[in-house]
Amino acid sequence: MKKKLRLLVIDDSVSFRGLLNMILQGHSHLSVAGLAEDGEKGMKLVVETRPDVILLDLEMPRMDGFTFLRWLMATYPTPTLVLSGRADSDNVFKALELGACDFLSKLRMHEAWFKNSDELILKIEAASTIVGQKLVFQNPMPQKIQKQEPAPKTVAGLLAIGASTGGPRALYEVIGRLPQNLPVPIVISQHMPKGFTHAFAESLNKKSSLQVMEAQGGDPLENGYVYLAPGGHHLLFEKRGNAVYTLLAEASDDNIYVPSIDKMLCSAVAIFKSKVLGILLTGMGHDGHIGFQQVKAMGGVTFAESEETAVIYGMPRVSIEAGVVDKALPLHCIVDEILKHYAKEGERPLRASR
Repeated sequence: MKKKLRLLVIDDSVSFRGLLNMILQGHSHLSVAGLAEDGEKGMKLVVETRPDVILLDLEMPRMDGFTFLRWLMATYPTPTLVLSGRADSDNVFKALELGACDFLSKLRMHEAWFKNSDELILKIEAASTIVGQKLVFQNPMPQKIQKQEPAPKTVAGLLAIGASTGGPRALYEVIGRLPQNLPVPIVISQHMPKGFTHAFAESLNKKSSLQVMEAQGGDPLENGYVYLAPGGHHLLFEKRGNAVYTLLAEASDDNIYVPSIDKMLCSAVAIFKSKVLGILLTGMGHDGHIGFQQVKAMGGVTFAESEETAVIYGMPRVSIEAGVVDKALPLHCIVDEILKHYAKEGERPLRASR
């Protein structure tokens, strides 16, 4: 028997609250503890009902979702899924910075809510396993940093990062601290629906001394640049002459993980051989495990986020327990280990941006 989960829905749309209520009531292990039309009423219901998971709209009258999140994380840290109706806005990523653990697209749910309700239920179940204190970000979010010295031109290796639930906030920490003189390109596969990754790349770029972009396909990899896999596609690579370029493969309906961390890592290994450093951050499922096996088989290096800080320990756990992780590290130690790794391979000094 699954644990009965108490849910709180906060959304100013009567029709959408009704839609969610209908979906949730159809699952015996879920219970709707309350429905609220704004953050102010949501605050009262949090105190009265102490829900396991909150489903939160951001744009509401009286009190918006951002104000509510600031209050929530300071008083009753509770796993919160953001409900977003806009893919072209960075509001989602502001909410993730404030402590929301994941998000869902309202547009996808309206298009076929019966089909997409499975995704909603899985995200609720995953969120319910998160310890509240892991939602409270210990380090201040990095601000945009002045550009440093140019990176070397030669591309001789690759830093490949994979993440899922809780990943955006973890990536702010990692990418925000990496220096521009890092002697490799950085590539990222973050599980995220189509339409949201462009805004996420822009948000990451504002908080990093590195140039962060959503991969377009055909981008030449350059040291000190970050390439984010676009939603709905897998990020692969191809070599032309002495240069390596991004290559996008459209995801199919039967792909469980999109963008796929495994596919990105396996493609990286095929070109860069032992010169791949793989990083696996928080997330549910097992994506990245096959890729880590390939990295290790070719002589590359792998790090994974430890249980101490991982919002969801699923993905790191699978690879750590299988013995294909060289170092399991809390999030705040990962950048230092990356810099130590590359300092061994060259003479240029490497220091974290903050």
